[in-house]
Amino acid sequence: MAGLPPEVVTEIICRLPVKSLLLFRSVSKSWRSLIDSPGFIYLHLNNSVDTGSNLSLILRKDSELYTVDLDQLNDAVEVTHPLMCYSNRIHVLGSSNGLLCIANVAEDIALWNPSIRKHKVLPFLPVEKNNYGSSLLGARVYGFGYDPVHDDQKLVRISQYIDLDNEGFVSKVKVYSLRANELRDSDDMPYVLCYTRKNGTLASGHLHWVVNRKFKFDEDDLIVAFDLTVESFRELPMPECTEQKFQIDVGVLGGCVCMVANYCDVRVDVWVMKEYGVKESWAKLFTVAQDEVAGGTLKYLRPLAYSKSGEEVLLEQNHGRLVWYDLRRKRVNNVNLGGLPASFESEICVRSLVPVELNREDYLRQQNLGDEKTNGKKR
Repeated sequence: MAGLPPEVVTEIICRLPVKSLLLFRSVSKSWRSLIDSPGFIYLHLNNSVDTGSNLSLILRKDSELYTVDLDQLNDAVEVTHPLMCYSNRIHVLGSSNGLLCIANVAEDIALWNPSIRKHKVLPFLPVEKNNYGSSLLGARVYGFGYDPVHDDQKLVRISQYIDLDNEGFVSKVKVYSLRANELRDSDDMPYVLCYTRKNGTLASGHLHWVVNRKFKFDEDDLIVAFDLTVESFRELPMPECTEQKFQIDVGVLGGCVCMVANYCDVRVDVWVMKEYGVKESWAKLFTVAQDEVAGGTLKYLRPLAYSKSGEEVLLEQNHGRLVWYDLRRKRVNNVNLGGLPASFESEICVRSLVPVELNREDYLRQQNLGDEKTNGKKR
């Protein structure tokens, strides 16, 4: 690429996969400086997000993690993760900008970029004591995401205490800031979690959970969003569904919030909110009927990603199968991949160069200090 303007070179190589870029770092000092620069890192990330490329499917089975390259749709490969020394199961708390947040049963939590094989173990995040009388800990869930206004990765923890005698609850919220390296209190969440083991779904700078307003089984479910910038909750407007009762779940597809409406043993509808926060932008994307799928009762269906053509949607079915839904032909097709564990939970992760230790401003500051030292030596 000799002779090409630097901006043209940057525009070309920002479209390459991370594996190639890591090799190109050894070509020359100038290439290494370019690829390591914060501006290029985020240009590469934004290009991947905009084009839906450089996506990996992360599969969790007990203490093991597997990865599938969605660009190539190759066989699942087991990967070594930072908490491998523990034999007990781990949990994937979320994915953001190429970083996975994982935890083990001992409450050790690590941020990990599997593409560049770098990780950071977070300081111990103390658990609040139960000072709520006879209340019992009913759930502890997490959410992980990026705050673009403050250029900060944040981990949100919700500890929900239930008072069965009085049908009451309190949901305590704490937020860990990677930038500040501190755990701080946030306002309580005035809702009851419907799923006590489901972590927050990240979309449009918000984390989402399915909740009730009251601790009653006859209450309608709704989706609540936690704004990572202002650190507050709000209800997401729901689509107009006038049919019989159904169970809902929340997901993300192509960067948009989606709602999965499960009419048990009958069908599953998948809705997409095309414009975030706008009720009228909800649209039913597709329906999967019970008799369209193999593998028994359709208990769980989770949208994961669009195909490269945008004509198919990859789905996780019943925590044990992957299928494509053909949007044009309106039918389900099996995904035949080797190496898949018998059962799993899945997470989409973009392959990126984003570091785990430093945010963009810190990285720039470090580079400026390095430049000043170099210039000082030249003098």
